[in-house]
Amino acid sequence: MDDWKGKDVLAHLAWWHDHSVLVIEGLRAGRQPYDGTDPANTTDSLNERVHREHLDDRPDVTRVAFNHSFERLLAAIKPLTDDDLFGADRWPWLGEEALVETLLWDTSRHYEAHHEHLAPLAQNART
Repeated sequence: MDDWKGKDVLAHLAWWHDHSVLVIEGLRAGRQPYDGTDPANTTDSLNERVHREHLDDRPDVTRVAFNHSFERLLAAIKPLTDDDLFGADRWPWLGEEALVETLLWDTSRHYEAHHEHLAPLAQNART
């Protein structure tokens, strides 16, 4: 990730927003969101694939995609109940973890992990 540009990180974060949407929609539909045992679904594999798929995207396209992914995430969260979000035993596919943990790792905690990449984007947005 050291060679990633700001737009690469935005594409990456947009994908993780959509990951949360995929998880929410799958769980609410009563199905497994995806096969977590498939080697193609490891975090590193997913990150590499997303980076490769969006390498040639223009920064303005990536920024719009990021904003749209966040809107999709908000729409997916809206109908959830407190039990859906915070019940540690609500969704068996998540083990004993509450759905909110997935959402936090795919959003705010993830943003913190990429702060060094995101800070210059925030500066550029202000100028």
